[in-house]
Amino acid sequence: MKKLTIILIFLLMFSFVISGCGDKSSQTSEPAPSQTSEPAPVDQSPKPGGTLKLFVSSVSNIGFPSTMGAMSDGWVSSVALETLFRFDLQGNVVPLLAKDWKADYEAKTITIMLNKGKGIKFHDGTDFNAEAVKWNLDTYRSSQKPELKKVTSVDVVDDYTVRLNLSSFDNSIITYLTGNAGRMISPTAFENNGQEWVEQNPVGTGPFQFVSWTKDVNVKFKRFDEYWGGKPYLDGVEWVFYKDQLVAQMDILAGNLDAMAVPDPENMKEIETTGKFNTVFTNDTLQPVLMPDTKNTNSPFAKLEVRQALSYAIDQETLAESIGMGYFRPQNQLAQPGTWGYNPNVAGYPYNPEKAKELLASAGYPNGFDTTLTYFAYNKTVTDSVTALQQMLKQVGINAVQNPVTRANYIELGNKGWDGLLRVHLPSSPDPLVTLANFSAGQQYVSMYVPDEFVQKFDKAVNEVTFEGKQKAVQELMSVVDKYAIWSFLPEERTITAKSKRVQDDWYGEMPNRYINPMVWLSE
Repeated sequence: MKKLTIILIFLLMFSFVISGCGDKSSQTSEPAPSQTSEPAPVDQSPKPGGTLKLFVSSVSNIGFPSTMGAMSDGWVSSVALETLFRFDLQGNVVPLLAKDWKADYEAKTITIMLNKGKGIKFHDGTDFNAEAVKWNLDTYRSSQKPELKKVTSVDVVDDYTVRLNLSSFDNSIITYLTGNAGRMISPTAFENNGQEWVEQNPVGTGPFQFVSWTKDVNVKFKRFDEYWGGKPYLDGVEWVFYKDQLVAQMDILAGNLDAMAVPDPENMKEIETTGKFNTVFTNDTLQPVLMPDTKNTNSPFAKLEVRQALSYAIDQETLAESIGMGYFRPQNQLAQPGTWGYNPNVAGYPYNPEKAKELLASAGYPNGFDTTLTYFAYNKTVTDSVTALQQMLKQVGINAVQNPVTRANYIELGNKGWDGLLRVHLPSSPDPLVTLANFSAGQQYVSMYVPDEFVQKFDKAVNEVTFEGKQKAVQELMSVVDKYAIWSFLPEERTITAKSKRVQDDWYGEMPNRYINPMVWLSE
C-alpha cells in the first residue's frame, strides 16, 4: 500500500510537470500564421480602364502633319497618328510602323521595310501599306517643309517596302521620320473629306481613336480595340487646354490632371516639394541662344571679336541658378552632355567681363554700342532672364534695348530678318543635325551669317554612312560653332514633367516628341 501511494504521488507530480511544460510551450510558441503574416502585397499588374488626362496649352492642327506648326500639335495627335520610327528611352531611333531600313550611299537611296503580317489598319479601316506610306511622304514633300527636301521621289517596291530616292545622301532622314514627316494618316480620310476636315479629325493607326475637339476645352480620344500592338489598357486619353499655367498647376495638385510639363522653375520647385508626383526632366528641352544680325556688314556683330565679347559678357552660371533655380544648366553647344554628339573639347566662352571689354575695344568699340534685343516672351522666366541679361551686357558697354514681340512677329522676323540680337529658343534633339539643318540651308534666321566652314562640316556630317563617322563629324561641327561664335549661348531651359503616382509605364516626357507608351495604365 505504501508503494502504491508513492507511485500515485509520483504520477500526480509528473502530470503537473507535463501540464506546466505544456502551458509554457503554448505561451512562447510563434502565433498562428493568420495572426502574423505580412499584409497582402499590392497588386502591381496592369489594370484596365480609366482616362489619362494631360495638360496642353494650345493646338492649331491635330490631323494633317504637312501643316502642323506648334510642337504641341504633334504631341496631341501622337496617340492617334503614329510615325514610321520613334525614339527609345536612350534617344536611339527605333522602328514603329516600319520594321527596318537600309541605306545605300552609292545609289543615294533609303529603303524602308514596313511591319507586315500584323494587319495594321487605320481607324477608318484603310490598310496600312506601302501605297499609304508613299502617299503620306509625297504629301509631306509637296508642303516644301525642309525635312524631306533631299527626297526626289518615293517608289513602292512591294506591298510593304518603299524606297526613298535622294538628291544627296542624308543620314538624318530616318530621324526626321520620327516626327511630323513620318506621321501617317489615312489617305482615304483625306480624299473623302479634304484637308480642312482632316486637320481637325486625326485618322491614324494609333492605340487611341479620335472622339472630339472642343476648342479651348479639350481633345478626347478613346481606346482603339483593334490596335495592331495589342488592346490598350486605358479607356481613353484626354488633353485638357489651359491658357494659364497656374490654373493647370492647381488642377494637377488637386488631382484633376494626371501629367503636365512644368516650364516655370518656381512652379517646378513647388510641385516637387509636395512629394505627390513622379518627376522627370522632360527630354525635349529648349536651348536658347542669342543670334546676331551678322549678315549686316554695318552691324557691330559682323566682327568676330564683338560676338566673342557678347558671349564672354553672359554669366550663365548666375542665370541658371537665379532665374532657373538650379533646373537650368549652362551650355556651350547644341549637343547635350552625355549624348553622342557632345564635344568635351569645346571650351566655350566662360563669363569674363574684363575679357569682353578688351575684345570690344580691339574691335573699335571702346565705349560700347547700342543695339536691340528682340525676344518672344512666352513665359515670365524669359522676361526675367532677358532683364538680367540686359544688365550683364550693359556692364561691358553693350546697351541692349528690350523688344518683346508676339509669337507671329517672332516667326516673321526669323524668316525675313531682324536688327541687332534675336533671342531664339531652339528645340533640342538627340540628333543635333536636325536642329542645325535649317541654318545650313539658310531657310530660317536669315539675318545670321553662316560661315562656309559650317556648311562644309554640316554636309560632311549628313553624308557619313557609319555612326562613328557621323559622331566625329557632328563633334567637329560643334567646334566650328564655337570657333566663329556664330551665336551666344544662354542656359538650357530644362523643364520637368510631373506625373501622378497612379500613372504607370507611360514614358511621357522621357523621350522626344512626348511619345506615350500605348500600354500605359492607371493604378487607381
